[in-house]
Amino acid sequence: MQDERQVVVVGSGPAGAAAARELVEAGISVTMLEAGTRFEPGLLVRSGGKNLYRRTPPLREEGGHSVSGDPQTVCYAKLAPGGLSNCWTGAVPRFAPEDFTEGERLHERYRWPITYTDLAPYYEKVERSLEITADRRDKPQLPGGYAAYDRRIPEDWEDVERAANRHGQGFTIYPLADGKPTMLVRRGTAFNSFTNIVSPLLKSSNFRLVTGAYALSLEWSPEKGKVDGLLYHDRHTGQTKRIEADAVIVACGPLGTAKLLHNSVSKDFPEGLGNSEGLLGRFLHDHPREWWAFEMDHPRKLLSPAAYMTRLPYDTSPPLMATSWTLGVANVSDRVRSRFGQSGTTVGVQMIGTMIPTESCVAKPSATKKDEFGLPVLDVCIRYSDQEVENVVRARQHLLDVLEDAGCRATIGEIVPTLFPGTIAHYGGTARMHAKPEYGVVDAWNRVYSAPNVLVCDAACFTTAAEKNPTLTVMAIAARAATRLARDLKHA
Repeated sequence: MQDERQVVVVGSGPAGAAAARELVEAGISVTMLEAGTRFEPGLLVRSGGKNLYRRTPPLREEGGHSVSGDPQTVCYAKLAPGGLSNCWTGAVPRFAPEDFTEGERLHERYRWPITYTDLAPYYEKVERSLEITADRRDKPQLPGGYAAYDRRIPEDWEDVERAANRHGQGFTIYPLADGKPTMLVRRGTAFNSFTNIVSPLLKSSNFRLVTGAYALSLEWSPEKGKVDGLLYHDRHTGQTKRIEADAVIVACGPLGTAKLLHNSVSKDFPEGLGNSEGLLGRFLHDHPREWWAFEMDHPRKLLSPAAYMTRLPYDTSPPLMATSWTLGVANVSDRVRSRFGQSGTTVGVQMIGTMIPTESCVAKPSATKKDEFGLPVLDVCIRYSDQEVENVVRARQHLLDVLEDAGCRATIGEIVPTLFPGTIAHYGGTARMHAKPEYGVVDAWNRVYSAPNVLVCDAACFTTAAEKNPTLTVMAIAARAATRLARDLKHA
């Protein structure tokens, strides 16, 4: 049965889509605002469980930002239905239980208000909609999950897995939302949140999609003591429009979410909605990432799909410092040869490190620059510390040590210099969750402390970032928050 109260969801990326699906299934009326005007096609060809060809839409820097930290910082965005899921790799590792508690070794402010157990049922529900290829078994620092297609690493890499285990690490197939073994689709990714989740929702009378709707600000009603509407720019007509809402789910990316909340000023919130403690936009973090290739002294089966080496146990490293390694094909020639199960000596490596979120890394309104709507652009101030860079540099040698322990001598080739923020588009933390409002913008159910009918459901809510792709965890958190919101609305 349809509920007459309306929830507005801002953004059709993975977080917004996951939240909207839960609400619609619960009978709640949802209007989704998407800033993009049209779906951007790509091309994906799969056969035999391997990607034969993949072309994604171009990823561009968002113009509504300025940079005052590391001058090389980039701010990617995708103003198209589906958001960054138009361009992502499809990586869907679960966070480990200790990823939610590790930060407490450093300070109370770094402990998440939720646990792995809280998220586990939502992890599985999301996984069942993603058509994942993975090893279903638990690995060190990587819990097993639901995978439609069970897959193992090639036999001639099993000695590397045993060597990794001796270091307390796992080595396995990278969990990927790769879709069916055979596919031909006009999109660049097997899973796209717009195609796979939002489009089916259009069949429901509970759901309405508004494209070309660029959210400008949330409207606070002091009489009602809550947000009761939202202003958006209609990119089709050029008009500013208002939509009423009983609740709002903000899921327009960690930078977009920070900008929207900063722009939502009122007499009660002169510094932005949810910024009563001065935390909005602070604790911005990203993944230090670099890519390089190594040569082995003897050939092994080319890794397609990619393999994944998990981080070292936290008790062997400084608090919140971790690195993971993804190993795959390094060039076009090997990509073609991998389709036929051939071997090679060149392996490409992507390393993802972590950073410790601090108040000095912040996304805040610019004092001097305005966007096309006359609102302050978002000034992004983020920089990797020496410790965070050194963590990644040390990880190069650690991988070589594990390989040598497995009887494989390897030599690193040219290292692509990408150790600056934004290259991997994994920003988070700008409206972080915490059990205490002095340390967080939102609570354990993603509700803004000072405006609890507003929920932040993208990676802006992350308290810290594990060394893993955040997408699956974002979707699980959004689904959990939306389930609670639906229950609250029905019992209000």
